[in-house]
Amino acid sequence: MLLKASTPQALHDSSECNKPGCFEGTREEHIRSITGWGRGDWKARQARILWLEGPAGVGKSAVAQTCAQDMENRLGATFFFSRPNGWNKPATFLPTIVYQLTTKYPAYRDLVDAIVLRDPLILEKSIQVQFRELLVQPLQQLEGVEGGVGEDIVIIIDGLDECDGKDAQSTIVQVVTSSVHQQSTPFLWAFFSRPEPHIRSAFSTERATEVCWQLTLPISRDADRDIEAYLRDGFRTIRAKYDLPAAFPWPSEEDVHQLVEQSAGLFIYTASAIRYVDGPGISGPEERLGSVLGLGTTETKDNPLANLDQFYMLIMKQIPEETLPDTILLSALIHTVSDARIICAILKLSLTAFYADVNNLYSVLKIKSTEDGMPSYLSFYHASFLDFLRDEKRSTQKFYVDRDDVLDRLDHLYIEALCRASNATNDGKFNAQPWPGVRNHKVCYATFFHLVFHISGRDGYLRTESLQHLSRVNWDMVGQSGPVPMWETRYVESFVRKIPDEWRPQIIRSSKPSLLSILRRKGFRKNMTSLVQALKRRQYVIGTGSKRAFLVEGGSWFSDERGFVHYFDLRTYPDALGFEWITE
Repeated sequence: MLLKASTPQALHDSSECNKPGCFEGTREEHIRSITGWGRGDWKARQARILWLEGPAGVGKSAVAQTCAQDMENRLGATFFFSRPNGWNKPATFLPTIVYQLTTKYPAYRDLVDAIVLRDPLILEKSIQVQFRELLVQPLQQLEGVEGGVGEDIVIIIDGLDECDGKDAQSTIVQVVTSSVHQQSTPFLWAFFSRPEPHIRSAFSTERATEVCWQLTLPISRDADRDIEAYLRDGFRTIRAKYDLPAAFPWPSEEDVHQLVEQSAGLFIYTASAIRYVDGPGISGPEERLGSVLGLGTTETKDNPLANLDQFYMLIMKQIPEETLPDTILLSALIHTVSDARIICAILKLSLTAFYADVNNLYSVLKIKSTEDGMPSYLSFYHASFLDFLRDEKRSTQKFYVDRDDVLDRLDHLYIEALCRASNATNDGKFNAQPWPGVRNHKVCYATFFHLVFHISGRDGYLRTESLQHLSRVNWDMVGQSGPVPMWETRYVESFVRKIPDEWRPQIIRSSKPSLLSILRRKGFRKNMTSLVQALKRRQYVIGTGSKRAFLVEGGSWFSDERGFVHYFDLRTYPDALGFEWITE
């Protein structure tokens, strides 16, 4: 149960995370300082929290990865947040940390096992409650017990700024800081993140400064030697790949030195440039290097990412005009969907069209493939590229992915895909693709999730074509595709406001729950109090006829490992506010 509530991909040594460590011989001073702190070499032992902060692209994750590897014998757990990969849900953070600790310490595992079996809803509770009940309380029981969790075990948290929600980021810092201050856990905590104002504020409280050691990894020309070493190794690999003869002097010393200048202390620029030069295309590595060198150096004090922006603009400008609209849509989709098959289902792309759209993004886009070579999951190598696309000042109107026409087109494509998938006659291959596709229920779930959290958050009515598709959705199938996301009342109301009055009878309308619909619910607790509470809950009818379903306010179902079905309501678990599907 704990594993199911976790994000195993976010572990530093998972096959999907696989973040590169620092290139050998680089960032040695920072790595020495952090690993020395983790081993207890540093004299100021009151600093049980370390915060390495630095701007995007300087190599914080590489330092975190290297430190995790070097401190393996003292490492308790890791969590590498990643917004591009979708490993950024705060609800999975503590379950992932706790799960790793349970695999290493049997006595702790037994206590946690009993806690979760006694109260499975602990996995649904707030970060503060989970920290207290899954970490603090069982660890206190193990104090002085042989085989317990050892002292000064290191927990590494990378990319805190990529965790979903500023409040959650601040909460994680505050909970850890309080624990260290109260000496309620035996861990050393290492955080790696951008110096966002709310994170800096969380680390700047009097309580935090007493127990935290802050390090900075700046954009600095002091990194030039490390960047040059990385470049030379990358070019050696490219030369070997193309079997270039030793007599061919490429790249020249001047080329390498100019690239060092253009990198201007940003490792992400260097890494992206090497991938670009080595990437596919009609032109070879020599011509592609020439394109990068042609950018020159444009670093300014006002915009330390100016060189990186120039490089990203080079990539975007090389996308053919005929494929640019789909490439923009695909880039915007990756922000919320990582499954290549679902992306192609929404955009109605064939396999060849998919590769045409991503052909010029290989230096910034990572494509994970199945054993037979088919694309499976997409993510950007670095969050800075998505930041670039979502900032109109940096990417310009032409490549800006959050402009109204792009979002409107995406909304329509999502709704159209939901309609097609929900009305499919079987749950096999999605009928919009000629290549091995994704099952219809997965398309239903992904598109409905977007409908809930993204479409409902913008003003104005949906366009007529989208309303027509929504009126034809088989909501009964959508309801069976998976549990409804915790759809708060405000999201439902926002969605309803996007539907003109004349369309609401066909799409969604409010109604009072009937006694019969309540009694039909599997596992319903048949006592008068529960019945009265259920009758008071708000209900929406979504769809019409045999295709309709009900969204009922007030709770959620889940099945535990023993097959028991539980229902929790607002009175006992206020955090469970949401809606559940009732299908006929």
